[in-house]
Amino acid sequence: MWYCSYIFIYNYLIFLLISLIKSKQIPLIGLFTRDDNQENNNYSSSSSSSLIINYAIKHLKTIKYLHNELVIQRHEQDIPCDMAIGTKLIFDMIHRTPRPLAIFSGSCQTVASAIAEIAGVYDMIIVIYSETSSLFTAREKYPSLIRTVPGDSQHNIARKLLLRKYNWRRFGILYQYERQYTMPVTRFNDLLQDENDWENALSKGISFNDLDETQGNRTRNSLKDAFDELQRNNIRIIIGNFNSTMAIRIFCEAFRYNLFGSRFQWIIVGYYEPEWWLNNPGPCNTSEILLALNGTLQTRVAKLGYHVNTRTIADLTPDQFNFDLSILKTSNYFVGYAFDAILTLTSAFEKLKNCPNKFHIDSIWRQTCWRHELINIIKTIDIEGVTGRIRFNNGDRIGEIVIEQILVYHSYKSTIVDIVQLFVALPTNQSKYILLPARNERNITWHGQGPPNDRIKRIELDQRISILTYTIMATISGIGILLALGFFVFNIFFRTHRFIRMSSPQINNLIIAGCILSYTSVLLMGIDSTLLGKRSSESAMNFICAARVWTLSIGFTISFGAIFSKTWRVHTIFTKVHASKRAIRDYRLFIFVGILFAIDTVLLTSWQIVDPLKIFKDISQTQTKDEDVVIVWIYEQCRSNRRSIWIIMLSIYKGVLMVAGSRFAWATRNVRITALNDSTYVGMSLYNVVLLSITTAVVGYFLRDQHERSYIITSVFILFCVTITLCLVFVPKVLEVAKDPSSKTKPQRAIATNTKRRLSRDKRNIKQQPKLPIKYLISQNEMLRLNVARCDELINRLSSAVADPNYKTFRYEIFLPISTCINDEIKHIQESDWLLEDENKLQI
Repeated sequence: MWYCSYIFIYNYLIFLLISLIKSKQIPLIGLFTRDDNQENNNYSSSSSSSLIINYAIKHLKTIKYLHNELVIQRHEQDIPCDMAIGTKLIFDMIHRTPRPLAIFSGSCQTVASAIAEIAGVYDMIIVIYSETSSLFTAREKYPSLIRTVPGDSQHNIARKLLLRKYNWRRFGILYQYERQYTMPVTRFNDLLQDENDWENALSKGISFNDLDETQGNRTRNSLKDAFDELQRNNIRIIIGNFNSTMAIRIFCEAFRYNLFGSRFQWIIVGYYEPEWWLNNPGPCNTSEILLALNGTLQTRVAKLGYHVNTRTIADLTPDQFNFDLSILKTSNYFVGYAFDAILTLTSAFEKLKNCPNKFHIDSIWRQTCWRHELINIIKTIDIEGVTGRIRFNNGDRIGEIVIEQILVYHSYKSTIVDIVQLFVALPTNQSKYILLPARNERNITWHGQGPPNDRIKRIELDQRISILTYTIMATISGIGILLALGFFVFNIFFRTHRFIRMSSPQINNLIIAGCILSYTSVLLMGIDSTLLGKRSSESAMNFICAARVWTLSIGFTISFGAIFSKTWRVHTIFTKVHASKRAIRDYRLFIFVGILFAIDTVLLTSWQIVDPLKIFKDISQTQTKDEDVVIVWIYEQCRSNRRSIWIIMLSIYKGVLMVAGSRFAWATRNVRITALNDSTYVGMSLYNVVLLSITTAVVGYFLRDQHERSYIITSVFILFCVTITLCLVFVPKVLEVAKDPSSKTKPQRAIATNTKRRLSRDKRNIKQQPKLPIKYLISQNEMLRLNVARCDELINRLSSAVADPNYKTFRYEIFLPISTCINDEIKHIQESDWLLEDENKLQI
């Protein structure tokens, strides 16, 4: 009897022990996929999942204050990355006994998204340790999802800290045109909204369908269009968000466009599989891709925590965990996050207090009390893990992000690619991040002297005419004005001198006035707003803009028009000598100049009313020896909307005037009387104006961005041309007056002949005549000499009458036959037919 009691007690104790053990065991579903053709490219080796899970559970059993034990039920083999297979397996395992309480997964994105939705329907917690896609941040779709690995959006914080560290404020973003890569870009732009000095110069999505497009068949997501925009916008800092397949094509294109090296910096997300650059399906070879990839920075989740000596709840430091991993020989990059996932679940189940925790009873599985409490516990958990501090923000891990650099070294026989850790973005107590140097104390390697500039550095400088330059030009202009005033005083003082009187001194005054206006235009061209002050500079500069054009245009019209009118009068008097001529008084010349002035006034007034000249600030760039530094010159320019049209109109009008003046000057070139004939000056003025116009146009085109040089050259030519014209007109008069101050010398005899034509005609006539006796020719010669003397005297009287104001009430006319030549007597033309013997026979 006692034997039976002993057996009963023994079985009862065994039952109690088994019940107690079962009550501490927490059944979980474990679902893991193989990495064959994984799109997420997490370079995880799923065969190491079992090793790390067994290691974690075994290690946690040694912790005395942990009372619960996780039991992970899993398939015999890892399944392929197939949503249908993963979904069916989850449904099969949900109905096992004991019922699983949570899902622990290291599956690919496709399977993870499917089972995460199923977990939400069944109100089960799913813990994922290797999937970083931003798609899982949609909590309305995945309400019970917990990730112990930081998501892709966490990389944005590390990127921002990196950009700020090297003062990269201007950047461009290239991303794969899929939702999981687009969302981090959107959140990155939102992250930068708190500061105003960020400039996202380009945000371009690239689709796989447009990788091999042609020039004539490009779309909005074209790879080549993206690089064209990068090059056109001169973007130096390029942030990439794409998978490894797209990365190969992008860096191939970067090699083709030469967007790499010391002037560029690429920053990508580094969760690709090892040696992903060897999987090269693109048009570039591996060496070309590595050349463009060399120096690229990448961000990825930290493999282990930054503080390597901090102990976890498993009484294990990250350093000790890393040593154990070397013994296990596992190559899974996310094994630390798998270990921390088990720590998180174990710690959360230990904190369950308000709900029944007999999880081996199936009825407990159907209660939702502990499920909601468990989710709340995990969301508020704060413990130390082997990957750093474990905290969550709405189910997403707040974790450490490392910044690494890909360095390529070329040896004699091989190419070595080294990935060096540089910085760690570490979360603080205030949910902010700080950037710390990596523990290996490696510095970033630059291709140039330092970090590249995020843009071409533009140094803005005001391009103003220097005080020295303006002073020199103003002094020369002032000397020119004084010279013109000196000629004016000379012209007034010696106006009664016969030589000055014959040259029309009042018209000469117009020439002086026009030259003074031209000199004044040089003074106005050198004035800018810095000389006027800030208050009234704009309105004053607008007035000066118009004054520059008015003074130069009217100055040319008055001076050249006065010379032109004098030449026209000489042409009228001394050409076509067979016609009846009358003396042309000065008032008619004034009327002529007034008409030209009126035309100028109408054109300039219309210009000022319809399309007024205003001051504008223009910029020009000068490249320095440093390719990244450009000097931006800011200078003022007088401009109107249709300035070229108005200039063309003025040029046509003045061009016609110059052509007409040139014609008259050519026609009167043989009139040998200096006081009356200014045809030489017209020709020289024409030469000066043409030279000035061409030079100004050339200077304006080639030196349009060099304000001071343009001013110097333009001013020099204006001063040169105006001074030459002024001296040509007045210096001969000064010399003539200096020779004969009392005006005693007789006026110069005017000669108006067409010598070449007359001589040729005379030669023909002489050949046709018979030879005459020598005595007859001698007598004929004496007669001609007498007639010439009388003619000279008559012409001198006529010239004096034209120029002398005392003869205003008289009118003289002289008639000369066309056929008059050397042998008039032979042609039986009497002397009285062409030369009046006495002055009294002139018509008065």
